[in-house]
Amino acid sequence: MAAPSSVIALPWYRRGDYAALLRLFSDPDKLPATYDAWLKRAESTERQLQKAAISVARVWIRPRPFAAWCQQRNLSPDQAARLTFANESARLLHSQC
Repeated sequence: MAAPSSVIALPWYRRGDYAALLRLFSDPDKLPATYDAWLKRAESTERQLQKAAISVARVWIRPRPFAAWCQQRNLSPDQAARLTFANESARLLHSQC
């Protein structure tokens, strides 16, 4: 039996949401100021993980659902919350397969 492959969830953003997300996040300084700069960095990270034989799950973060998710859990909308959201969403999707 083959060993299960590693999967890393990466928060992913739409171009049209990026400015709103930066305003929402409590730590916008941890992300590039422009969508294009973020996308370049995110795609580079994705490629590096894939070269290491790690599967990547792109998890879309949208402003309203993410804000509601954070509010329900009394979390600051920061990097830790983004990663937790992405990982929970990926696990949920994976469990439905």
